[in-house]
Amino acid sequence: MEKIEEPTILFGNSKWIWTADPLKKNSNIILRRTFSFGTNKPPQRAFCRAACESHYYLFVNGNAVVWEGGLNRSKEKAYYDEFDIAKFLVKGDNVIVVFCQYFGNDGRDLVCSKRAGFIFECNDLEIYSDTSFTVFENPAFKAPNSTNCCYAGYGVNYEAALEGPLQNVHDPAYNLVQFAHATEIAEYPDDVMGHLTLRPFPLNKFSEQPVIVKPKKSTDQFDGDTYTLILPREMRLTPYMEVTGNGQEKITITTDRTDCMGCFGDEQSMYTAHSVVYITKPTLNIYDGMLPMTGSHLIFTMPRSVKVVKLGYRELGFNTMPTCLFQTDSAKLEKLFSKAVCTLYNSMGSTIMDTPERERAMWLGDASVASRALYLCYADASPLVKKVLADVMEYAEDDILYSCVPGSVPVDIPSHGLTALGEYGLFGVYRSFTGDVEFFRTAFPTLCEYLMKWDMTEHGVQLRDGTQRWYDNLFNIDEALIENALYYSACKFLKGIGSLVGNLDYDEEFEDRMANIAEYLESCWDGQGYTVLDGVYDDRANALIVLTGLVPEERKKNMARLLSAIVSASPYTEWAVLQALTVLDRRDLARQRFDTRYALAAESDESTLGEDFAGYGSKCQSFQSAVIFEAIQLFGGIDIKEGATRIMITPDFTAIKDFRTELQLATGTLDVRYKYSPVKTDIIIENKTTAKVELDIAPERIGRSVERRTIVLNKGKNKFTV
Repeated sequence: MEKIEEPTILFGNSKWIWTADPLKKNSNIILRRTFSFGTNKPPQRAFCRAACESHYYLFVNGNAVVWEGGLNRSKEKAYYDEFDIAKFLVKGDNVIVVFCQYFGNDGRDLVCSKRAGFIFECNDLEIYSDTSFTVFENPAFKAPNSTNCCYAGYGVNYEAALEGPLQNVHDPAYNLVQFAHATEIAEYPDDVMGHLTLRPFPLNKFSEQPVIVKPKKSTDQFDGDTYTLILPREMRLTPYMEVTGNGQEKITITTDRTDCMGCFGDEQSMYTAHSVVYITKPTLNIYDGMLPMTGSHLIFTMPRSVKVVKLGYRELGFNTMPTCLFQTDSAKLEKLFSKAVCTLYNSMGSTIMDTPERERAMWLGDASVASRALYLCYADASPLVKKVLADVMEYAEDDILYSCVPGSVPVDIPSHGLTALGEYGLFGVYRSFTGDVEFFRTAFPTLCEYLMKWDMTEHGVQLRDGTQRWYDNLFNIDEALIENALYYSACKFLKGIGSLVGNLDYDEEFEDRMANIAEYLESCWDGQGYTVLDGVYDDRANALIVLTGLVPEERKKNMARLLSAIVSASPYTEWAVLQALTVLDRRDLARQRFDTRYALAAESDESTLGEDFAGYGSKCQSFQSAVIFEAIQLFGGIDIKEGATRIMITPDFTAIKDFRTELQLATGTLDVRYKYSPVKTDIIIENKTTAKVELDIAPERIGRSVERRTIVLNKGKNKFTV
């Protein structure tokens, strides 16, 4: 195929277009552009670029091409998408139809521009957004009911009788009476939208045709008929409906997660997500909804006079598939792993969301946990982690690392920032799995100055308030110890980064502060554990102290006992306790604790893992993806460092028996298999990486008398019988 030369100026022939009123909030418009090839064969390439404030859904000749296009913007960045429509083109007449939404309201997940707009170019077809597009603002969208969800956008309140004859809008010969020429709002770039940035990861994948499901029907004498679609798992979706009615009947569309409880400290609150209210027109109603919802059940409630023809949905989500294999002899662990994979997938969007149900915001602590799981499970989704880091650095005004960015109200939670900067946090995970040094050359001064926000005292760091001080849910939180341990880990990590990038300006300050904290933590040892709570021990605080490396050898037995007995941590910090037990070389106790704490989750019918072990809060919480790295790295004994150039494999058959995982890492594929029996154990490692991979054999982990040794593995298949 002949190479097409692209112009050097992005959107150089295009205009931002909309209706004549681009300031109207909750605006829903339809744009159309017809064109014809006559008797000629369509080209094999029709490469397009598009952007929208806020989102768009694009069809070509009735085929859905883009579903929820337009990545949520930040205060300084808006994104454009790229896609090819060639396979949807036909001889003769063609039509592009774009359904556009402008929110006009902010949320924890979005900063909204003060003006609507859509821009498009297809240089191959010489089609550009201008007055050649026609536009119609659909009056069927009425003012929606208010909600208290924490993300941007609106619910849908749709009165079908007002939509006009839109059923043939995808027909190129459709009568354009309802449509007017689009209004050119501005040239690109302008002082409102600014320069656009290429979307850093692929467009959403979605069901190209609605998935039709046979519903479960129930009838109530007051509420009418309820049709429940039981979905394969919790997912993000848009609803689809074909019904007949007399007109003016009210249909509501919700999910089982439209109402989401607050968690500890906020358990009396109920957050209501966006939903659909649809008012029928006489005869056939077809509603292909463009409101993303989350749930495992899709629920349609309607009067008995409404007759159902079809009900269904389109699934949408991040354009990836799991890149890891996980198998073990424990059916419960495999079930939990599967739930964690689904949980993480639903939490990947324009950022790493804490939960898709209630907030859709990025919290630094949650993202730190989820990013580690993402690299193991969805390796080709790793650009999402880079975007999260870019968002954090973009918003780092006065050198503060904020949560809830991009968003309208950045939140400064000191413990979240310290978690992100620790050895196991967002920045450390990025370093371990990618090896990217250049990012840190630029970011290093800001990250160091962030740590300088804390004042030192004679007894470690002084706790910093920020927007709020929050460490975890549940009880017995030893705030002073947690913040000092997190701070120590952050100093340790950044000191190592400074050495890596050749910037030693902060070394002396880090060393002084780390020495001060080490002395303070030592003063908090009372013979059984570390505490400032008058004999009450916090498993989270003690675990984080273990992870600093400051616990001397003679105390490790006591620490392992303490971390086995105390269960104050919520799932948000449970990973730290399990990681600490691993560091203490007690994977057996880590596995026992894991099985106990996750017993209810393993037995539940939910396809995802929720905010709390006991069922409070959301049913899909990103930090619960910790199960992925707990199963692979902690129980499987696989430690990945320095951009996956160094990998240590430490089998421990007190924690796991039969085991297999295959991982796609930055340096290649690693396949690890254990086959255990009391008399013979096979360890098979297929090394297709460029990393230095070592196998550590220890008799206390194998369970019988074997030679203690560390073996550097060859490329290819390595098999050992011990």
